[in-house]
Amino acid sequence: MRFSKNILSNLLLPLTLLVIASGIIFYQFPAIPQNIALDEVEFIKLARSLEQTPYTPYSQLATGHATLYFYMLLASIKMFGETVFAVRFPSAFFGVVDVLLFYGIFKLIFEERKKLPEQVRLFMPFFLAFIFITMRWYFNFARFGFEASTVLFFELASIYALFLFRKSKKLSLVFLSGIAAGLAYNSYTPGRIFFVLPLIFLIYEYGKLEQLRKNLAKPLLLFIVPFILLIIPLNLYFTEYDDNRIYELFYLQNEQLSLQEKAEYTWQNVSRLTGMFFVKGDINGRHNYPGKPMLNPFQGLLFVGGIVISIYNWRKYHNAFFLLYFVIGMLPPMMTYPWENPNALRSVTVLPSVVYFIGQSLVFLTKFPLPKKYILIGIFILISLSAVYELRTYFVFQRLVFPEAFELNPNFIKPYLEGNYFLDSNKPEPVL
Repeated sequence: MRFSKNILSNLLLPLTLLVIASGIIFYQFPAIPQNIALDEVEFIKLARSLEQTPYTPYSQLATGHATLYFYMLLASIKMFGETVFAVRFPSAFFGVVDVLLFYGIFKLIFEERKKLPEQVRLFMPFFLAFIFITMRWYFNFARFGFEASTVLFFELASIYALFLFRKSKKLSLVFLSGIAAGLAYNSYTPGRIFFVLPLIFLIYEYGKLEQLRKNLAKPLLLFIVPFILLIIPLNLYFTEYDDNRIYELFYLQNEQLSLQEKAEYTWQNVSRLTGMFFVKGDINGRHNYPGKPMLNPFQGLLFVGGIVISIYNWRKYHNAFFLLYFVIGMLPPMMTYPWENPNALRSVTVLPSVVYFIGQSLVFLTKFPLPKKYILIGIFILISLSAVYELRTYFVFQRLVFPEAFELNPNFIKPYLEGNYFLDSNKPEPVL
């Protein structure tokens, strides 16, 4: 049975991705990771503190967080109780939805590439979304209660609206992009600088043609006004209080460090964060199988090739877009003390760019003088093997480190919240 191109691209392929994403993220959920992290239980305390109080844009609890994600967590707790499932469900939910947004973005990208064969334009967005959901770096963070998949949702939503605007020129989409950028600002800390990306390329889109420059004010206002309105409460808070996390980790503002020391820290970060992709990854058992490179050899090779291709053709819109997105995603860990790096969580927003660069290499492979059908089948086999490698690493090997990385037995959630225990330094579980 043959399906039309529209049914395949608009229904069957996204539904397939939905099933795959749900299967990976909700397989043995929430039992893997084993136990629950102290941070996750602190997040329950933070969410509970928001109940029956006026809107609070930032909380000093759990080392300090903007509260948008924790209002969502509070809703989950209201529905499911103070359980492991409740604390992890928002992250898992957005982890699934992110994949659909990712597919939509890349579908728009490949619709513009008219010179590519139709089969490539049809299946490449699916292949890249499949790579995205099967990257251990990604689905690991979607399986427990941190903000990574949520900030990615807002950033991807802003990008999707921006790319739809490029296609349709509907100004309402710029407004939606501004809203999503404002929500990203109010979520996980790396989202604070994301707005620069859509703003620059919105100006670029209108500034490249003289007849459009005169109309730039309207789309700029439609983006900036909702963005500013959404970030006002958080920024008003910061006029009176410090952001705990940035204050503790941002070494450039440390007046006790000399310029030479700051330069040395910067170089150490460049070295460690570059090596994170190929040599030695995050050593935190919650973030990664300790020390394992964040990309497997297949992904790493394609990633390097794609960066080279994108830099060489940097004037092309999407190449420039994802190169800048990658730089913005690397800035948060670059600005923290070297002993905090490599950090897969703070750099999680580089993942869309990483997959884009992998896609650049895959597109290059489709240009070989062979029937496109066989090339696409070969690519699917390769990315399937990569997926098996990633899933096996996570569910067979990384799960072995979870008992120590996730310190608290789920049965101790209530005693922990009530403060009726202390931690024995020689044991991973609390002692009553």
